[in-house]
Amino acid sequence: MKRLVVGLLQSLTQQVLKRYHPQIVGITGSYGKTSAKEAIAAVLEEVYVIRASHKSYNTEFGVPFTVLDASGATPVRQAWSAVWNGWRLLTSSQTYPTILVLEMGADRPGDITQLVSVAPVTVGVVTGIGPTHLQRFGSVEAVFEEKARLVTALQDHGWTILNGDDPRVRTLAEQSPARVVSYGFQSGVAVRCLDAAPGKNDVGQWGMVLKIEFGHQRFPVFLPSVVGRHSCYAALAAAAVGVAYHLDLIEISQGLKKYEPPAGRMRVLAGIKRTMLIDDSYNSSPDSCTAALEALREFPCEGARYALLGEMADLGSATEAAHQAIGKKMLDEQVEVFVAVGEKMREAVREARRLGMSDDQMFTFNDPTSAARFVQDRLHPGDVVLIKGSQISRMEKAVKELMAEPEKAEQLLVRQDAFWRKR
Repeated sequence: MKRLVVGLLQSLTQQVLKRYHPQIVGITGSYGKTSAKEAIAAVLEEVYVIRASHKSYNTEFGVPFTVLDASGATPVRQAWSAVWNGWRLLTSSQTYPTILVLEMGADRPGDITQLVSVAPVTVGVVTGIGPTHLQRFGSVEAVFEEKARLVTALQDHGWTILNGDDPRVRTLAEQSPARVVSYGFQSGVAVRCLDAAPGKNDVGQWGMVLKIEFGHQRFPVFLPSVVGRHSCYAALAAAAVGVAYHLDLIEISQGLKKYEPPAGRMRVLAGIKRTMLIDDSYNSSPDSCTAALEALREFPCEGARYALLGEMADLGSATEAAHQAIGKKMLDEQVEVFVAVGEKMREAVREARRLGMSDDQMFTFNDPTSAARFVQDRLHPGDVVLIKGSQISRMEKAVKELMAEPEKAEQLLVRQDAFWRKR
């Protein structure tokens, strides 16, 4: 039954795209896809009529749902909505976006090939490659080869947008038949970030203050409500896409001012007892967890720095070593309190202990709610808490316990709909 539904949705998707001819910006990578999608959409909206992937929809269902503008509280209702909308688009003349901004994920080999065959990409964006979904792919190199198919499928009149700071991604410039725009912090990229630091805007809102360079021009950008050097890559990817679409720097800068970071991705929230939370609860991987801990160290803090971490999933044989590396990172980034959730994250505690972190700095729990309530009792004004974990850890529950305005959870946190509340 599933294959029948997927086949129907993909057929409708292909027919709709052939009728309306939108350009497609396809985004793939091991991390940062949703943030890049939101930033790219914010920039392109300055000039074009666009539609971006709903939430983090990036699968064989998610891409058709976006193309066909599906709605509904459950996957079944979304599928019916997609079929109905597809029929309307094909049987009557409808207004349709000029550009679609689509996430394209790969949980297993062959996913990208299938997605680009359904929705051929005009502009391909690769955010970065890391150890994710190793249980199915077996190696990071296999992950890279799958993601690379987004680039090799491009036409020569298209554009390839590459994270030039990622050594693997950088090599795709040689494989791409399309024109290339690179971005990053390193010299030699086309769109470069010169400075990036956490700071406040003129109304006291936390965010990242950065300066972007393209050619001989430089322009300032403020990214609201998000922190971390790695969070700036979304803005850089968006600026690079803007360059490909010949937007001027004022249009790019104005668009980025409207960028709203996705829930659960390095968002700064007010915490109880006049503390600050860094909510990175959407998901976790070795690379993103390392970057989040570095951001915690860089964030201005008058009190103690807490790392409240759930385990990292889907790492296969790399699971033990990956969690041990996080334990070492606790000492590298001078975390004062480490609160671990889940059995796998206990490996990080053991490694941190072996390297000299004291037992009165480390605590373990089986679930996020118990861990958060423990942290509640210890917090003092000025403390900063990073909260992160893979989806299976459900660390958004910890964020809700610690945020100053839990009544805004549905608006600010991930996984707050009826489907997730039952789980």
